[in-house]
Amino acid sequence: MDDAPEGWLDPARREAFRARCVEEIPEGYSPLGHLAIPSLTGLGVAAACVASLRGLEPLELLAVPAMYLLSNATEWRAHKDLLHRRRWPFQVLYDRHTPTHHRIYHTEDMAVRSRREWRLVLLPAYGVALIALGTFPLAFGLSRWLGRNVAALTLATGMLYVVSYEWLHLAYHLPEEHPVARIGLVKRLRQHHARHHDPRLMQRWNFNVTVPLWDLVRGTFWRPPPSVGA
Repeated sequence: MDDAPEGWLDPARREAFRARCVEEIPEGYSPLGHLAIPSLTGLGVAAACVASLRGLEPLELLAVPAMYLLSNATEWRAHKDLLHRRRWPFQVLYDRHTPTHHRIYHTEDMAVRSRREWRLVLLPAYGVALIALGTFPLAFGLSRWLGRNVAALTLATGMLYVVSYEWLHLAYHLPEEHPVARIGLVKRLRQHHARHHDPRLMQRWNFNVTVPLWDLVRGTFWRPPPSVGA
């Protein structure tokens, strides 16, 4: 395993840094608004796309798994190359993620302590809208090539994927006794993400936040070896 960044494993220094970050959250910050507005944006776009479907053919439904796989691969790539490497013009994404989010939330201390800390977990409020805008060129191209239904299904799947990313990521950082955090599938996915939050592992392993498909494809899936005699 890689060495951890200097000081990140020191509980006292982490606590002091966390306190400063929480103190800097704007007084008028609305945790529920931060979650609800982007989620409703994504769900609204997806619903409009589904409502626009006309004369859907079974073969056109393949757009859904195809876009899901593309989204999973894109999530892996963006996490690895933008959130863990400081690259122009995405420096703000790196700054919010690696030196802030990762320094605060450690493998053994993943939970937020108040709703105000949702700001340290969720994407920027405009993130879902930007992803929607970034997906429109793909959808437009598909509409010219494969028809409007394929384009609509592609955009809807992309929007539902990013909303699921937000909800799952927040679920992983809820207290373990929270009803959502106790759901079996969420618990298993949380373990995968929690291992990524080990400062010694975060630069090389477990980059998928939703479902670790692309971690498996790219050989970045890590879990501890079974205990001897287990």
